[in-house]
Amino acid sequence: MHTLIFLNGDPPSRKVINNYFKESNYIIAADGGADYLKTENIIPDLIIGDLDSVKKRTLAFFKNRSLIKKVRDQNTTDFEKSLLCCLKEKKDNIIVFGFSGDRADHTLNNFSILKRYYKKFNIRLISDEFEIFFIDKKIIFPYRKNETVSLLGLPKASKINSKGLKYRLKDTDLEFGVREGALNESTSSKVSIEFKSGYLLLFKKHFL
Repeated sequence: MHTLIFLNGDPPSRKVINNYFKESNYIIAADGGADYLKTENIIPDLIIGDLDSVKKRTLAFFKNRSLIKKVRDQNTTDFEKSLLCCLKEKKDNIIVFGFSGDRADHTLNNFSILKRYYKKFNIRLISDEFEIFFIDKKIIFPYRKNETVSLLGLPKASKINSKGLKYRLKDTDLEFGVREGALNESTSSKVSIEFKSGYLLLFKKHFL
């Protein structure tokens, strides 16, 4: 069962979102993410956050349809509040929509939270084009040839080795502000990436 979290950013197309929908999904709206769900006639199981951005008429609409949980803690974002709830309820396989938008600080903060929790969950951010997640030392995945694969050390990943990429990495270090691995290109129907230490963020197309 997937847990779908809708943040208050720009969601991908409904076509992309629909590929993750199943009857067994547990759906969380993080504060203002509930406004989008209302427009799409999607009923969340839970609305959580400090509830400072969700519209009052949205809360009124979901009052008897969803569990609404106000958490006043200002030391955590609504995204993190959602993840803490998932930890408590032992939910895994988390898909996150709406993680980016007009506020670059919010977007970067969401990546920071992703880094903090990726070893506790199977968690992935979904955009219109990409599936984004931290690699846990090694990954092999099927892929289409001549398609973009991007890698980002956040803040650093050491001794990266790859197969199936045009610009092959061989004991390469990627570091934020020093060297990036963006806009690489697949040359095979299978890509493998492994690294020795640090934190490595992968952007791979989902082809949905």
